[in-house]
Amino acid sequence: MKLKHLLPIAGLLAFTVNAQEPEHFCSTDEETQKLREQNPELKAAYDNLHQEILEIVNSPFQQKSDQVYTIPVVFHVLHEYGVENISDEQIYRAMEIVNEDFRKLNADTIDIVSNFVDRAADTKIEFKLATLDPFGNPTNGIVRHFTHETNIGDAFSKLTQWPRGRYLNIWVNKSMESPGAAGYSHFPVNVEGNNRFMDGIMILHGYIGDIGTGNAYRSRALTHEIGHYLGLPHTWGGTNTPGLPENCGDDDGIDDTPNTIGSNTCDLTLSTCNQIMPDNLADTLDNVQNFMDYSYCSNMYTEGQAAYMRNILNLNVSQRDNLWSEANLLASVPDGQVYTPIADFFTNNNSLSACVGENVSFKNWTWRLSGNNNETYTWTFEDGSVETSTDVNPTVSFNSPGWKTVSLTVEEDGLTHTVTKENFIWISPTWPIHQGLVEFNFDDNPDYWVIQNPQNYPFQWAVRSDAGVNGSGAMFLDMSNPYEDPVAFTDEFFFEQRRGKSKSAFVSQPIDVTYLTDAVLSFDWACATDGSTSDEITEELNIYTSVNCGLTWVLRKKISGADLVNNGSGWDSFYPNQTSVWSTETATLPNSLTGNMLIKFEYTGSDKSNNIAIDNIRIDGTVGIDAHGMAENLKVHPNPSNNETGWNIKYDAAIWGGALAQLVDVSGRVITTTVLPENLTETNIKPTTNASNGIYFLKISTTDKTVQKKLVLN
Repeated sequence: MKLKHLLPIAGLLAFTVNAQEPEHFCSTDEETQKLREQNPELKAAYDNLHQEILEIVNSPFQQKSDQVYTIPVVFHVLHEYGVENISDEQIYRAMEIVNEDFRKLNADTIDIVSNFVDRAADTKIEFKLATLDPFGNPTNGIVRHFTHETNIGDAFSKLTQWPRGRYLNIWVNKSMESPGAAGYSHFPVNVEGNNRFMDGIMILHGYIGDIGTGNAYRSRALTHEIGHYLGLPHTWGGTNTPGLPENCGDDDGIDDTPNTIGSNTCDLTLSTCNQIMPDNLADTLDNVQNFMDYSYCSNMYTEGQAAYMRNILNLNVSQRDNLWSEANLLASVPDGQVYTPIADFFTNNNSLSACVGENVSFKNWTWRLSGNNNETYTWTFEDGSVETSTDVNPTVSFNSPGWKTVSLTVEEDGLTHTVTKENFIWISPTWPIHQGLVEFNFDDNPDYWVIQNPQNYPFQWAVRSDAGVNGSGAMFLDMSNPYEDPVAFTDEFFFEQRRGKSKSAFVSQPIDVTYLTDAVLSFDWACATDGSTSDEITEELNIYTSVNCGLTWVLRKKISGADLVNNGSGWDSFYPNQTSVWSTETATLPNSLTGNMLIKFEYTGSDKSNNIAIDNIRIDGTVGIDAHGMAENLKVHPNPSNNETGWNIKYDAAIWGGALAQLVDVSGRVITTTVLPENLTETNIKPTTNASNGIYFLKISTTDKTVQKKLVLN
């Protein structure tokens, strides 16, 4: 059979479990078009190589070899500490399934229909998890990356590719760029030269193995994608839509896979193209059970497909011939390696903030363990309710506001590893830093805002003195300059210029909204992009509020795509000025909000992002009389003041006598504490002698009321 329309990118196989025979979805056509537009020469290159191999495979003189080709494998798990951060055991199980399928050791070969029993092949290709990494360090062939790219699943999500001439790289992620897709792999000829960083397989975590987040129905997706990685097209040929009658005019070119329109169901009686093309009557059935079909009951490769893949492995195309070489196996998968565990952790609910005194549960995400269950853990917590813990998943509270550093050490069989995460979690004061109606123009006091950048991107929000409306201060995020990211190891260390589909946020200090009604949050923004199409302009700005110190967040406003990019494209490095376009957005805050509220601005950039600025964040509304009434019974002077003089507090003793007065800095750290005497109406409070000049807050509280005033020390 001859292939009329060839496929330059392997299929994106997808399944949705709806009972036992789910629907299938695929997005190869989109990926094919993208790559062909960028590299028009790829189709001809693929055609030539494909025909060259077919002449060998379909020849009656095709030579068979009993040599088993072993391919080293590395799994890259992209995650944000969710279910997508699958266990080592799930990956081990996936490797068992793949090896059974390729060596014809899978138990369901007993179900192969009689027409194809003699064609079912032991490909004599095996796969082994790497035991040495590219630098010669012992490994179990699994590495993990904390990255927002797990939500993207495009070519640029293939982070830290190990040398593709030494390892088959497989990336496991949470979502795919193409909706409904479960995985994809490029054909070898398409990832030569500048496309080398695209080499390898990307697949959703739910299609890895049949345990954990995987299941039996999805477990053959990886076998399918490895077939593409080794050059095989779908059995119906060069389209990605099975079941179409016109597919009978196409084919995969391999003689012992019957011409077919392709299957979306496991109908073992299908005989599609034989009814249309009489010259194919020798094949009375479709090979529905082929791994390169979509029937979801696949259990075999044919002898011709096995020969095709083995021929690919004997060609110097994208270094496939080096994978199974003796020298590479000695360098990549030698036996007897002992690897060090990798300590890792996050909070149990993925929150990076909490209140003073609030319990925080930590989740141990340590990986690369031997499985002997003899590891021990030692945690340390800066300013924690306990300084150290040996619990696997401890719960700790923190005694004061500010950033806290947490570390974890794991020890197994005398091998230890420590991870220290500085400024890991922000502990918010339980008292308000602001009250009621507020406005932030960012001309001063940038410490009011907490910058969150947990994935350590080289860009993050910062206060810029001239980036706001009319040249005032503003929060500014510079994403116009690509940074060098080590996405691949090749013969030379390869860095990809990227900006990254990343998240970066800034969060307010607590705002007391107890007496605030009919509140409206508003802000101004100016944003630019380098994208030119809707597929490229994917920037997104989400605004959240929290009344439990960031434990949970509620979305109040979302602006995305062209609605967000109000300054278009074409900028070198967009910087707001008086000629820039500024827009204003508002969000109504419900009257049910009470207590101390946090506001979070979270920006999700794209590979085409330029810069964004935010200014004039404000809360308008009606302030209840009780709040003003309490404040009117307190006077503080002089303001500004100095270390020597301090501040005099004049108060109504009947209301405030015996109240606790605390002088705190902008981070919430307590500087001085005193009690307002019950028999006086005025007292003095001073900072410590070494207190720095700047903004402070005087917090005065009783069991049922709290008032706060802003002070200046100079």
